[in-house]
Amino acid sequence: MSSFTVQKGYDKSSEIEIPPQGTMLIGRDRTCDIVLNKGDVSRRHAKVEVVDGKVFMEDLRSSNGTFVNSLPINCRLELKHMDVVQVGKNVFVFNDADNQMPDTDTISFKTIQRPTDYYSFEFMEHIIKELETNISKVFKGKPNAVRNLLLALLADGHILIEDVPGVGKSILAQALAKSIQGTYKRIQFTPDMLPSDITGTSIYNEQTTDFSFIPGPIFGNIILADEINRTTPRTQSSLLECMSESVITIDGVPHVLSKPFFVVATQNPQDYHGTYPLPEPQLDRFLMRISIGYPSEEAEKEILDSQQHAHPLNNISYVVKAMEIVQCQALVRQVHISDDIKNYIVKIVSATRKHPALSSGCSPRASLALMRTSQSLAAFYGRKYVIPRDIRELAGPVLAHRMTLKLRAEGEWKSTSDVLDEILEKIPVANEEKSL
Repeated sequence: MSSFTVQKGYDKSSEIEIPPQGTMLIGRDRTCDIVLNKGDVSRRHAKVEVVDGKVFMEDLRSSNGTFVNSLPINCRLELKHMDVVQVGKNVFVFNDADNQMPDTDTISFKTIQRPTDYYSFEFMEHIIKELETNISKVFKGKPNAVRNLLLALLADGHILIEDVPGVGKSILAQALAKSIQGTYKRIQFTPDMLPSDITGTSIYNEQTTDFSFIPGPIFGNIILADEINRTTPRTQSSLLECMSESVITIDGVPHVLSKPFFVVATQNPQDYHGTYPLPEPQLDRFLMRISIGYPSEEAEKEILDSQQHAHPLNNISYVVKAMEIVQCQALVRQVHISDDIKNYIVKIVSATRKHPALSSGCSPRASLALMRTSQSLAAFYGRKYVIPRDIRELAGPVLAHRMTLKLRAEGEWKSTSDVLDEILEKIPVANEEKSL
């Protein structure tokens, strides 16, 4: 069932369910379904209508107008998942997470016959293409960043995006969230944040004379952990525990996080004043660490054109269901990886533990991460097997943040990525075609 999540203004409940059929009136009049006792709201301000599973919003010639994604409604408008509706000073977020997928011509994978091909590689290939195309409508000029984000999602891991402000770290995560029919939560980390602000807390209920658990923002499918290095290590640890275990224990009661569960964390590598950089053991919890970089002049011009009149995030909706992502994660594990490829991974990881410039190398968790992401990359390119090029291509994003340079080696080596490049050059790939 679709619903509105109350962000501001309406104080009777935090969630307003929308009936599967019929209409809902919004206004100041007591006969309305959603009564807003504010002077900036007309008596009959707006109407919500559900027709064949689709939810439409219409302004009823109100004095102040009705806005969707900061744009005024001039006609009957179909709402999309995560659209922001503003009626006066009241703000609601439209959630379509539990509704049926729309039967439109834009869903190209509808041609796949379910359930026969539901667990096929062709099904996964269509899912990946739909996600990549939809996200690229918003995030322009950096296809590798989009690809790496999807690789981490398909490998059932988490990703850390480390770059300077303003290059689109948050936009990339929001575009992914809008492309998936699931629950999206954003956590803006600050120094005064407590672990309970993320995981939730138990509150005493006088009516039931018992404690009721109020879930925190970590209970979602796509979690944007913005500026994770701005909060204290205690709060960082609570998030990383959720990432590792997918279970939260509060007051002795375990709470399981639903799948898919994907954390996109961001941090600014510059201006460390007032920050708490993640230590290496916590960085190791992230499957990949990537940076976006500045766009080219042509791509930046395209960004300006796309956002001249409205943000492209307002024009996209979900193209896949959340549970279809879980099915794709299971399919990725079926991508064939030969013993030669596994030996190649083990040699690379073992070399990081013996290199004289490194004080600590990669753990077996890094080997597993490299194997899972290489399977994702093979699936991304439409292959059912992993090749050595997949390993070399992903070694940097998967392994570099898990290694530490010795202090005396920092004069010779700029970063752990340079050390990793040397390791890859020194490990030959004998008879690469044989490992196909």
